[in-house]
Amino acid sequence: MQLWNIYRSRAIGCWLQANGIKVIPNIRFGDRRTYRICCDGIEKHCVIAVGTHGNIKLVKEREIFLKGLDAIVKKLEPTVIVVYGSAPDKYFKKYMDAGIKVVQFDSDYAVSHKEAV
Repeated sequence: MQLWNIYRSRAIGCWLQANGIKVIPNIRFGDRRTYRICCDGIEKHCVIAVGTHGNIKLVKEREIFLKGLDAIVKKLEPTVIVVYGSAPDKYFKKYMDAGIKVVQFDSDYAVSHKEAV
């Protein structure tokens, strides 16, 4: 199922690019078994997107996310990481210090709760 979802993501991205739409690939991974395949079809030294929403609050999920992020940064060497959800400096500063630009966007959930307060 994970391979199928990666294929679908890349196929849709390819179709969009073929139709003149710029694409920022969204890298999704589960546990360490998916770190190797989650970058398939993505160029090195490009802009990538990751989502932290629901991935860094709990210790177990945070450990998986951070190890996966390390793996994809090592493999893809991105120039920019677009983060959907929070991007705490304690997790992303090492990438910024390495010259990778980090651009953060709040999740819809975070935005809706800010408006309600």
